[in-house]
Amino acid sequence: MAPRLLNPTHRQIGALSTIDLRNMQMFRQVADAGGITAAVERFGIEKTAASRAVRALELRLDGSLCARGPKGFALTDYGREVYAAAAAMDDALDTARNLINRAHQTLEGEVRFGLCDNCLTNTDAKISDAIELFQRMAPSVRLSLSIYPPDQLVQAIGDREVHLGVTSAEHATGETLVGEPLFLEKTRLYCCPQPGEPAPHLHRLATRGYGVVVRRFTKEGPGRMSRRIAAAWTCEASGLEAVATLINTGRCVGLLPDHFVEGTRMRRPFIVVPGSEELITSTVFSVVHERDRIVSQAVSALRDVLIDVARKSGTAAKARAMLG
Repeated sequence: MAPRLLNPTHRQIGALSTIDLRNMQMFRQVADAGGITAAVERFGIEKTAASRAVRALELRLDGSLCARGPKGFALTDYGREVYAAAAAMDDALDTARNLINRAHQTLEGEVRFGLCDNCLTNTDAKISDAIELFQRMAPSVRLSLSIYPPDQLVQAIGDREVHLGVTSAEHATGETLVGEPLFLEKTRLYCCPQPGEPAPHLHRLATRGYGVVVRRFTKEGPGRMSRRIAAAWTCEASGLEAVATLINTGRCVGLLPDHFVEGTRMRRPFIVVPGSEELITSTVFSVVHERDRIVSQAVSALRDVLIDVARKSGTAAKARAMLG
């Protein structure tokens, strides 16, 4: 679709309506994702709604905003100007919200935040992004961050060691906790064959002399899948680094998150075990706190920021879809 040329005689745009603002926000999502189809996958929006919003905005603003077709997606010059306006609008709304919140009460006090181990290499986690925003919003709050294995983090919440935590939904079960999904973690069965050896097939682990690493948890959690793998022997590990170390001996297989493998340099490359496609899992990670515990305004604000960042990045929609 060829973009329509604009000229200085075009009419001025009047006051923007609520619908215009909503369409601008959806147009920004489409632009951020690099196209309507990509926006559907990244942000969980409906394709027809996104297409309709962009078209309605073009008619309302009297100009073509993007070229979309066989050659791909690209913003027009006018589209880049409108995108900048949409970004400014979102920033203004965020600023207004923060000013209103600050008018009610200055955020002060302490927030003890617990994070499940090995989230740093997961680019979908966005934890640092959220903390950065929170620190700008609440500079007077004393924030502490502690890293725990997932089962121990749930215990730390119950023991009141932390106010708020981010952990896997598999461990954050029961009636005492309430959670909101933030992001996903995909796990596969990996091996590190010794030089000159082919990767072992899942159904030949025992005959090839491979063991399976089982990660030790207080609750069974993700370890239950490892225990069902038929191998020559079994060994236990505490923590992903221990699992990866044993796999890297070239004599074990084990379950590891894709992001951990991609972000870790070892002496031998990690390879997905052939035939293990059915063992691929996607785990939902949520921000959780005790249901009956009264949380401070500062704790509630950090929780809201974590959820808001996950929602805007599109990771929350994917995590929620996984939960059904």
